[in-house]
Amino acid sequence: GFRSGWTGARSPAAASMIQFTMLGPGYHFYLGLLGNRKPALVAVALTETLVMYGATTRNAQLIHNQAAAGRDRVPVRPIMPVGPGFTAILLRNCLAMAGIRVLSEPMARTLHWISGADASSKCSPGINMGGDFLASVLCGALSMPFNQTFNFQVTNAACLAATPAERFALALRFLKTQYFMSTASGSVRLRQTMLRDAMLRSSYIGCLFCCYSSLERLALHMSNLRE
Repeated sequence: GFRSGWTGARSPAAASMIQFTMLGPGYHFYLGLLGNRKPALVAVALTETLVMYGATTRNAQLIHNQAAAGRDRVPVRPIMPVGPGFTAILLRNCLAMAGIRVLSEPMARTLHWISGADASSKCSPGINMGGDFLASVLCGALSMPFNQTFNFQVTNAACLAATPAERFALALRFLKTQYFMSTASGSVRLRQTMLRDAMLRSSYIGCLFCCYSSLERLALHMSNLRE
């Protein structure tokens, strides 16, 4: 029914408030502290992952158990900051955020150059927004395998019971069977599910992070006008 669609939503909803605070104010705090975008990005992603891991894992396991047969269900872990799948979700968060924090500016400069505008002039708001969107779409697609790996590692009984090395091997096997197939001639081809998952992830990240970055840029601009 309707209520089943909200299974496990309470914990991640609470944690997401801190998560999105880290995406904006948290990033600028670390940027001021560390003085460089890339270390600030990693620091934000690590903080975000520590906050979100336990709630996101619980949410994934509750949803999985709701649909799985009895033998395929997994024990729901108590909310802990680290555990199986932590590295995968950390890499996912780093890549997803890299769009607006690292790649957006060079992407906007490329669009600025393509438009034929003066190279010494500032990028227009529309160009900056386009840079945010394209960079986020690209990074969203790149983060997709890590997002799928995390979901697999926290909802698969063998992964939950495995050592880190065994868990890594199981994740590679999962990605191989999920996204690659062997033809009758022996060659290896990509499955359509890879394109589907990449498009879903990139469109979600592209729209969400582009809107967030545009609003943040507007807020910073209005703040500078008041000073």
